[in-house]
Amino acid sequence: MRQVRRSVSYMDEFRRLLRQGLARFGYLVVEEKGALVDACIEQMLANNPATRRRDPEIGFYTYPVTGTPFVLVYDFDDSELRIHYIFHASADRSTLDLTDIEW
Repeated sequence: MRQVRRSVSYMDEFRRLLRQGLARFGYLVVEEKGALVDACIEQMLANNPATRRRDPEIGFYTYPVTGTPFVLVYDFDDSELRIHYIFHASADRSTLDLTDIEW
């Protein structure tokens, strides 16, 4: 299995997105969505990262996490899955700037 590495940019944005949902959906729903994202990364993408094609617009792979409004941005090699970023599925993708990911 590949080692999983999450960028600081991913972690910061993931926490921001989850906090944003607290007032509207409550702690239990937010906790559930966070667990779904983590399970998707650890159990699915780490083992099968090539299930998607590289997105030509952003130059990385994207994966919409089932049961959540979130999309993961990642790349990988034989030994490592790198989670670069996460965004809300309704976000304007043309405004994403993935050139300044902090590790």
